[in-house]
Amino acid sequence: MKTVFITGANGLLGTNLTLKLLEEGYSVKALVRDKQSLIRFSHENLELIQGDLSDPKHLKNVSKECTIVVHIAANTNQNLLYLKDYEEANVQGTKNIIEACTSNSIEKLIYIGTANTYGYGSLDALGDETKPMRYPHTLSLYAQSKAEAQKCIDVASSKINIATLSPTFMIGANDTKPSSGKLILAVLNKKIVFYPSGGKNVVAVNDVVHGIIKAFRLKESGRKLILANENLTYKALFKKIIEQNKQHTLLIPIPNLLLFAVGFLGDALRFIKIKTSVSSANLAVLRINNFYDNSKAKNELNMDFTSIDGAIGEAIRYFKGK
Repeated sequence: MKTVFITGANGLLGTNLTLKLLEEGYSVKALVRDKQSLIRFSHENLELIQGDLSDPKHLKNVSKECTIVVHIAANTNQNLLYLKDYEEANVQGTKNIIEACTSNSIEKLIYIGTANTYGYGSLDALGDETKPMRYPHTLSLYAQSKAEAQKCIDVASSKINIATLSPTFMIGANDTKPSSGKLILAVLNKKIVFYPSGGKNVVAVNDVVHGIIKAFRLKESGRKLILANENLTYKALFKKIIEQNKQHTLLIPIPNLLLFAVGFLGDALRFIKIKTSVSSANLAVLRINNFYDNSKAKNELNMDFTSIDGAIGEAIRYFKGK
């Protein structure tokens, strides 16, 4: 029985991965900042470890008897003001994980990146693993920190076996914080919903879980794969949520000029040191078609991606059941 060490086990992806690994007979060591933040369940093959990524000695000790490490934990807040605010968790934390894996001769490290460190595209020319990061992601402090962490992963891939899996926007159940589920909640049971002009690629969190488990068997170190599925405009995505919940909702477009103006207002607030996730870069993301191709993941992991409708239904049932 292999033991898997998971960082960020209390998030959407970490929770679903933990549950699936236990179901498939793995032992799991789950690193969480607060044990109470993980969904309330227990299992004889689950060990909850309280801590963070800042202590390399602790990471080395708790991962010592593990075969595989899945590094998910990252600071994804969008309201931080400086790049250094992200670097402790996203860059130095990744370096600490690499050090622990190297010291313990870990068989496989799966690093969870973000598709936004690659260039997005349109429906006619989808983004993929070969394309460099594009504006407005190049102005995102979070994306910049993940790109810097990826450089550390790339260097380390010559010493230990590493695969980078970069999901797009994940949807599914067990979104305890919530993270991407905020978008579901913004539409759920609302009479009127405003939508931006852009779009994004959406993937079921359980498809990402399956991709991670399949990547355990990748023999060649340094593989980089985007885990993506359906490319949808925000209007089309919101319609799917509305239809799944059988609600009557009026969809109203947000003018690009308004997003542009609000973005610069957010920049002004951030300039005077007021924390806000509103910025010209973040609102520009809402105006682009953030679309990606999943053919490389399909080929190299032999994956079949499922319809996003099922994941939307799971998310709705989860939030309505809370």
